[in-house]
Amino acid sequence: MAKVTTRLTDKEIKSAKAADKEYNLFDGGGLRLRVKPNGAKHWLLNYYRPNSKKRANLSLGKYPDLSLALARKLDQEARELLAQDIDPQENKKQQQQEQQATHQHTLFNVSQDC
Repeated sequence: MAKVTTRLTDKEIKSAKAADKEYNLFDGGGLRLRVKPNGAKHWLLNYYRPNSKKRANLSLGKYPDLSLALARKLDQEARELLAQDIDPQENKKQQQQEQQATHQHTLFNVSQDC
């Protein structure tokens, strides 16, 4: 039987201290906060890739830059992509490449006009 995970609170996250080894605080559904020995805290989403059925981790961002509420929202968006058989990690890479291409074309066009 699956272990029931209690949802994290902001107070629990703020009080999480660095330890000798990195450790995870679980929020449920694959969302977790990894606490590193240097005190850094990173949101990760653990999921199965739709095409290969292998486990993968998607980095969502750093805490406190990315709040608990926003991490849960990004988790939900990733779950919606997975329901459509879209790998959230590949989708994120594709969006970054498109944004970079748009930015490069803009700089190229500006330099051509001069």
